[in-house]
Amino acid sequence: MCFHPMGEAVFWLKSLYQLGFVCFFDFYFWIRDFIREEK
Repeated sequence: MCFHPMGEAVFWLKSLYQLGFVCFFDFYFWIRDFIREEK
């Protein structure tokens, strides 16, 4: 059985980091458009 906990952890951290990054940008652009619509 070839299982590397560290590699697995790094993989999950990268995935979560990228997901958080995408969510952050999505939220940022939504807020920007929302504020632009308000004015």
